[in-house]
Amino acid sequence: MKFSQLLLVTALFLIPILGHSAAPAWSTDLAKAQAQARVEGKAVLINFTGSDWCGWCMKLRKDVFLKPDFAAYAQTNLVLVEIDFPKRKTLSPEVQKANQRLEQQFQVQGFPTLVLLDRNGTRLSNVNYANGGTRTFLAEVERILRPPSDIPPAKPANKKPATPKRYQSATTSALTNQSALTLSRITGTKKKRQAIINNTTFVAGQTATVKSGITQLKIYCVEIRERSAIVTINGQPEKRVLQLASGI
Repeated sequence: MKFSQLLLVTALFLIPILGHSAAPAWSTDLAKAQAQARVEGKAVLINFTGSDWCGWCMKLRKDVFLKPDFAAYAQTNLVLVEIDFPKRKTLSPEVQKANQRLEQQFQVQGFPTLVLLDRNGTRLSNVNYANGGTRTFLAEVERILRPPSDIPPAKPANKKPATPKRYQSATTSALTNQSALTLSRITGTKKKRQAIINNTTFVAGQTATVKSGITQLKIYCVEIRERSAIVTINGQPEKRVLQLASGI
């Protein structure tokens, strides 16, 4: 046999072997598959199939499950489980009963039915086989495993904590408002001066209530000088100097 013919025969022999080796392994035991998924952090893909009589099941296997792209994706992302309901192939009574229980549990209405579970065994969704080949099938699986978010997560607002409103007391308002108290005149002698504040006459050491706008203020006259008076407001320790207006 010529060398070129030998190479051709060898290639023809290897093609089916290599094609077969690309097919991923399918478990028939869901419990073991779920345990493996938890350890490896993968999802579980369950294929309810009629492997030797269901035309769409055979097409799915040929167009998707036997493709290298699917094998590569499954190796990283999936643990595969086949729950088969064949007509010509014989299954043990135990497997038949187990498959029937799963068929009822997952409410399978026809074949193929493909169910995705997360790593904890929670059912995510059925996978629709749209007869679009490996790319379409894997895109559907990705959509279920990692759904796109239409609404981006809200970013926490970088707001400073709201500062509680501080309502000014009558004293604070009077201290910050230059027109709240008016020293209009100082009369009398140096030893006995009188100060007229908001139309109320004071001598040093006297307390009286005066009106400032709509506010009543309790004023204590500490000292009266030649052109100013020192007072406290509403019993507060802060002293305020009231000046005579220039020209008075």
